Amino acid sequence: KDRRTLDHKGKYSIYSRSEGERRKHHTGPAVIALALAVFKSAVRKIEQNKDSNTLSGWAKELGFNHSDELVKMCHKPTLIIPCNITFYPLRVGDNLLKDGVQFFYKDLHKRLSEELLIEGNFLLKNTDMDIQIGTPIVAEDYWTRIESILTTTFIDYSELSLSDIFNRTQTDESWDSLLFRLSYQRNALKIRNAYMHEIYTNVTINIAHIAATIIMHYVKKGHSHINKQKLHELVYLSIKELQQDASLNFHRTVLNPAIYRNLLMTKSETFDQFLRGAYKSNLLESSGTNYKFTENITLEHDFDAIRYKNPMAVYANEVSPIPKVEASIKASLDFHLEKQALSFANKLLDDELREYEWDLAQFQGEDFNDINQQQKIDRAAALPYILLPKRHNGECIVLVHGLLSTPAEMRRLGNTLYELGYIVIGTRLKGHGTSPWDLHQRTWQDWQQSLRQSIKIAHCYSKKVHLIGFSSGSLLALLAAANQSLNISSVVACSTPAVFKDPLIHLVKAASYTNKLIQSLSWSEGVHPLMENTPEHPHLNYQHTPVHAIHQLLLLIEKTKPKLKKLTCPVLFLQGDNDPVVDKTSMGILLKSIKEPLRDYQWVNSNRHGILHENTDNCQQRITDFILAQNK
Repeated sequence: KDRRTLDHKGKYSIYSRSEGERRKHHTGPAVIALALAVFKSAVRKIEQNKDSNTLSGWAKELGFNHSDELVKMCHKPTLIIPCNITFYPLRVGDNLLKDGVQFFYKDLHKRLSEELLIEGNFLLKNTDMDIQIGTPIVAEDYWTRIESILTTTFIDYSELSLSDIFNRTQTDESWDSLLFRLSYQRNALKIRNAYMHEIYTNVTINIAHIAATIIMHYVKKGHSHINKQKLHELVYLSIKELQQDASLNFHRTVLNPAIYRNLLMTKSETFDQFLRGAYKSNLLESSGTNYKFTENITLEHDFDAIRYKNPMAVYANEVSPIPKVEASIKASLDFHLEKQALSFANKLLDDELREYEWDLAQFQGEDFNDINQQQKIDRAAALPYILLPKRHNGECIVLVHGLLSTPAEMRRLGNTLYELGYIVIGTRLKGHGTSPWDLHQRTWQDWQQSLRQSIKIAHCYSKKVHLIGFSSGSLLALLAAANQSLNISSVVACSTPAVFKDPLIHLVKAASYTNKLIQSLSWSEGVHPLMENTPEHPHLNYQHTPVHAIHQLLLLIEKTKPKLKKLTCPVLFLQGDNDPVVDKTSMGILLKSIKEPLRDYQWVNSNRHGILHENTDNCQQRITDFILAQNK
C-alpha cells in the first residue's frame, strides 16, 4: 500500500502484515518455473534415451493424448510474465461505498475503512488502470551451467511419478540432491530479483509521480516550501527529460502536451487534481506564490493509513525503483530557462510535433474513417514548422493560418521572410490538419492557446515578435497583440472577418446549441454536425466544416472586437475588394476600434478569399514591406 519497494540498501522488499516488518519477496513463481524447466530438460533427455514408457506415463499424468505432445511442449521455453498495474489518480475523499457501509456498521476496522475509502474511489470514480507487460523471464537461462547435474538428478529418479519429482526437488536430503537444491534455491532468488525488477520498473509514470518526487526531494533537503512557478517548471522539464527514454511507460498526462504543457501557461486541471489531494490530506498549503509544506508530509504513517494520510509519499515511492525519474529531476534542477532559452525552445517545438501526433491518433478509428478518407491534406501540410536562417536578423515572425486550413497555407510567405533573415514559425491551430472531427471538439480558446504556444517559442529566440494572420488566424493575432504581456511588435491581418456575406451564418449558433443538446441526451453527435465544404485549396483545407467550429469563429469575432482598442503596435489590414466570404464592411468595423496612428489598410483586387496563399495583387510583397518598415 505504501509502494515502498526498496529498502535502505536499495534492495527490493515488501511489508509483511503478519510479521509487522519488511521482508524479501517470496520466490513462488521462480520455484515453479525452475521446476518446470528442469522437468522439461529431463523429458528432452529421456526422449534422447528412447525411454518411451516413462514419457507415456508422464504424458498421461499431465493429460496429453500422446507423448509426442508432451515432448513438443517441453521444447518450448519456460516463461514468467511480469505484470505491473498502476492506478491513477489516488483519491482520498469519501465515496458512496464507504458511506454506505458506515451507515450500517459504525465502528469499522481501520484496515477495512481504508480499503473502502481508496478502493471505493477506484471503483466509483474515474480512475485509470494501466497494465504493462514486462520482458518475459526465461527460467532456462538461469540454470544452463548446471544442466548436467539437474538432468542426472532426474534421470536417476526416472521411475518416479511427476508429482514425486517435484516434491524431491524440495525435500530430498541426499548429498547430490542437497547440492542440487542449493543451486536451485540460488537460481530461484536470481529469477525472483529479475521479475521483481521488471514489475517495479514497469510503473506507468504519471504527472503526480513526478510532482510528488520533486516535492519529496525538497522536503528531504529541509526546505519548508517551493515556489509555485518553479514547481510547475520543474515538473515540465522533468517530463521532457523522461520522454527521451523510449523504454519507460507513460500515462497520457506525460504524453499529451495539451495536459502537461499547461503547467507553463494556463491552469492545469490535471495538476490541480493532484493539488486538491495534497490539500485534503493537509500535506501542502497555498501561501501566496509558494506551496508550503506542512509537518504532516514528514510524519511516519501506519501501513493502513498512508494512502490517505500521505499520498505524496505513495506516489514518490511508486517510481523510486526507476533511476531515470530521479535523474530527470536532477537535470531539471540544473536547467536554467534564462541561460538555456534555445534549448527550452526546442522542448516547446517538440511538444508541437507531439501534440499533432497525439491529436491525429485520437481520430483514426472506424467512427471517423468515412469523413477522414475524403480529406486531401497530406502530413507535410499539417505539421507546424520553424525556419531558422543561418544568419538571422534577431526578429521572429509567427504565421497563423485560417479556419479549416493548415500551416502550409502561409509557407510560401514564410520562405520569403526566412530568406530575408527572419526566424519564421508556422503555427498549427488545435483541431487542424488531423480530422474534421477533431476540429468539431475544439473551441476558439484552444486556437488561442496554440498561438500563445508559438509566441512563447518565438520569444525564446527574440524580443521582437511579429504576427501575420489570415482570416480567423488574423483575429487570433489581433487578440494576442492586444494582450500587452505578450509583447507583440506588429500585426498583419489578412482577410479578417467581422461580417460575413452569407446571411444564414448566424443560424449556425442555433444549430450548434441544438447539436450539443442532442449530444448530451444521446450518443449521437447531433443533426449534421459536419457540413460539406468546397475549399479554394483542397490540399490545404478540410472538405467538411464542423458547425461547432463556425460557432466558435463567431464567438471569437465578438471577443476580439472590443479588445482592438487596447492595441499599441502597428497593424496592417489587407482585404480582397470582392471577397466571396468576408463582407467589405468588415474592414471599417475593425479599423474604427484601432488608434489611427497605428493602423494601415490596403485593398486587394480579388474575388477570392485566399489572397495571401495565392499572392493575389502581390499582397505577400506588401506584407514584407510592412514588416521591413518596422525596423526604420
